[in-house]
Amino acid sequence: MFMGILFKARSGNISNSAGLLLIRLGLGTLFLLAGAGKVLHLQDFISSVQETGRMNNTVSFVLAFILPFMEMIFGALYIIGLFTPLTSFFMAVMTLSFLYVLGAGNPELPFSYNIVFLLCFIATMFTGAGMFSFDSLGDRKKKEEKFPDSIEKNPADPRIFDAGKINESDAIFVDENEVKNRDIKG
Repeated sequence: MFMGILFKARSGNISNSAGLLLIRLGLGTLFLLAGAGKVLHLQDFISSVQETGRMNNTVSFVLAFILPFMEMIFGALYIIGLFTPLTSFFMAVMTLSFLYVLGAGNPELPFSYNIVFLLCFIATMFTGAGMFSFDSLGDRKKKEEKFPDSIEKNPADPRIFDAGKINESDAIFVDENEVKNRDIKG
């Protein structure tokens, strides 16, 4: 259960994974570069957040100081597709904070582009990163643990069926010749 929260890469096929990769590359790069730009001009960014007047000066200072670093870290994690559901959650929370401070409107668009970002983060929170990600490595390990080789290769394994005895309900899993040979020998 916990691993599903951290690693999720099951997206179905290559074209779905390619689409998720494009979303991750675009938004992750945007957040990474936006955070880097704010870090380079940190005092100006802190002042601009304090000037909005949405929060008291202490809270706005702390959030404005932490936010650029969070944007860079989570942007990089989103690009490489590591811990994507968790990363998407935190990026969605950051985007909600942007919507709170900047508002949901846009003078040139019907609504803020941050709403589109928020919807993309929510989507990747549920779908995962796709096959082209570091999450897919964790997802493969999870699948291997779930289905050991002996069960996949031998469906008549005694651990699955009643002490290895073949009965009519098992016939769909066993070759008919194998059943005849066991009946003749047994």
